[in-house]
Amino acid sequence: MKKTVLFGVMLMVFGIGPVFAASAGHNSMGQMLHHSTVDGYGLMYHVLDMAERAVMMKGMEGMEMPGMSKSPDITNHLMVYITDPGGKPVSGKIGFMITGPDGKEQKTLTMGMHDGYGADVSFKEKGIYKIKTKAVIGGNTLLDEFSHEVK
Repeated sequence: MKKTVLFGVMLMVFGIGPVFAASAGHNSMGQMLHHSTVDGYGLMYHVLDMAERAVMMKGMEGMEMPGMSKSPDITNHLMVYITDPGGKPVSGKIGFMITGPDGKEQKTLTMGMHDGYGADVSFKEKGIYKIKTKAVIGGNTLLDEFSHEVK
């Protein structure tokens, strides 16, 4: 037991620890891209590289889920963490529509995990991506949009 705890502490200090970041009480991972408020709901977007995605998806390998892709073009995993006006995580149906610098669109539903919703995406080309989110939470429909530059 002591070896397991020590190993976990060592991983957090020297290995995967920096991958995890606390954000409004969530176990969010990756780099924060954007934060917005829509109708009192907070939306926090994080982008994960494929190594971070693998850590997050541990134990779910091979499962077919919305938002997961086997395409060789996938470069990242986009997560959105949505909280109600009181700051609590919400449940709903969330989708992304991403328009790349080349004008091509990616449309995907997300899967819920770790108090957030995520999908595999491709940020292969350098340039500006327009990210639109539609979230249906109870009787509310939230629409959000922002841009992300890949350098």
